[in-house]
Amino acid sequence: MTDPLANVQRLVDDWERNAEEKAARYESMRQEVERISLTRSAAGGAVSVTVGPNGIPSDVSMTEGVSRMRPEQIAAAVMEAMRQAQAAYPAELARIVGETVGETASGQHIVATAERNFPQAEQDAPPAPTNRPRRDDGDDFSDDSYLG
Repeated sequence: MTDPLANVQRLVDDWERNAEEKAARYESMRQEVERISLTRSAAGGAVSVTVGPNGIPSDVSMTEGVSRMRPEQIAAAVMEAMRQAQAAYPAELARIVGETVGETASGQHIVATAERNFPQAEQDAPPAPTNRPRRDDGDDFSDDSYLG
């Protein structure tokens, strides 16, 4: 016959050991996340932006290349580089979560929140329609409207 008190003590000891291991994994995750530093560039490398923990920009640098750019181009390049760096943040966070706490509900929530806050950078937009020359060869494929 087993001692019920010994069984309870073993369960408590197991729970305590599991809690300590889990806390150590989350502490490891926290430390790794604090070291995140992602840098992306735009405008041919003339502008670089670094984001750190939480995807917050921590550095912006520019080369002499910006001297040939208009202010609005510089601003657009800063925003582009920042978006690219932030878009890389969820994948880096997912890597860290996977290596430290694994596929836990809280780990998945952390990554999902980052993915919502920093979505993947949009691909280049399709080119705007251009004013094509009108065809005047009498077939039905002309740009002329039958409505006159």
